[in-house]
Amino acid sequence: MKMCFVISIGFERSGSATRAMQFASLAAAEGHEVEVFLIDDAIHWAQLGMAEGIRSSTGEHMKDLIDSLIAKKAPIHVCKACADRRLISPDDLIEGAVISPAPVLVKMMTDPEYRVLTF
Repeated sequence: MKMCFVISIGFERSGSATRAMQFASLAAAEGHEVEVFLIDDAIHWAQLGMAEGIRSSTGEHMKDLIDSLIAKKAPIHVCKACADRRLISPDDLIEGAVISPAPVLVKMMTDPEYRVLTF
């Protein structure tokens, strides 16, 4: 199954954002094709160093979850409009993250092969 996790949660609710990333990581570990699409303030999770020290209320670390997704070759998309607005360039992003325009997300949302989950 193909899964797209759309995450908009930023630093203000970092525990919830970590939980969303945990679900994506678990799905990838179970062999599902996973893609993460970060929008709004969630794009900061793909910036170098921003996931360090962030964890959920149950103790999972954001950086470990992102690293596990990268190890599984799960693409981490960063909304182009959101990045442009925040002056974030590809050089500011972690390995495995790519700046993607909205049509990439819309294509996944309208593709019947994808299950889209939003957080």
